[in-house]
Amino acid sequence: MKFFLISDNIDTLTGLRLVGIEGKVVHTRHDFLSLLENKMRDPEIAIILVTTKSVSYTHLTLPTT
Repeated sequence: MKFFLISDNIDTLTGLRLVGIEGKVVHTRHDFLSLLENKMRDPEIAIILVTTKSVSYTHLTLPTT
């Protein structure tokens, strides 16, 4: 079981790669959704990490407290 990061920021990606988490930087809605769908189908990936700004590329909203 693996983690995977979808980020808008190269620094976040670099930091998580230091602890063994692979990922990719995206900057468009199409790229984000395409990558998310692809990784959701990957049986080796258990958890997909997504940065806050990456979520803004979709119609989804984050809960506020």
